[in-house]
Amino acid sequence: MNYRSTDDNDDALLADARKIKAVIFDLDGTLVDTVPLHVASWIETCKRLGFPPIPTMEYVRTLMGLRALDIAKRLCGDIIAEKALEIKNEVYLSLLDRARTIDGATELLSALKDRGFIIGIVTSSSRRVAIKVLEVTGLHKYVDALVAGDDVNRGKPDPEPLLRILNSLGLDVHEVVVVGDSRYDVEMALNAGVSIVFFLGKHEDPRVISIKGLLDVARYLGQFSI
Repeated sequence: MNYRSTDDNDDALLADARKIKAVIFDLDGTLVDTVPLHVASWIETCKRLGFPPIPTMEYVRTLMGLRALDIAKRLCGDIIAEKALEIKNEVYLSLLDRARTIDGATELLSALKDRGFIIGIVTSSSRRVAIKVLEVTGLHKYVDALVAGDDVNRGKPDPEPLLRILNSLGLDVHEVVVVGDSRYDVEMALNAGVSIVFFLGKHEDPRVISIKGLLDVARYLGQFSI
């Protein structure tokens, strides 16, 4: 297998995997390669609003994973945050013809559905934007539930978005795993009490399994290959 946990506790986590009924995914950067589109949209928004200086791409990238409205507040201030978000969403939607899935995303979701797993999406993007992304990439047909940034009062890393989707699905935190690419995804999951988190990166928490690609999730959960 290609997955790796930082303290060699894979056997213990594997026992927990037998209880898993659902896989909850982040969207941007995890299933779809849209982070560059989000970054470009925020920068264009700041330009249109006449903000000097314009934030750098590197700084905006550090905000990815936060709720969209919270990003707007950090970049543009509380007073015009909602206006900024409206502009950003319009810019972003105009770029969606460039949206592509992350390698392995379609194959993984299809395989998980075939094996009876429930699939949920918890995203910091607005609901309208998230639904459009899922439709453009064809991933919508695999998704059973969605919680977006404007569905909650507190976004990632607060556990509210994850707890909301679990409530809608009638599931316990120990019956799901979370897959994400940002520290906000990981913190949300751990704050909610999830036992297993797959992270497309490096992390030191023993409950977090660092993976190199999405298909590692399938090999871990069901010991099957795609």
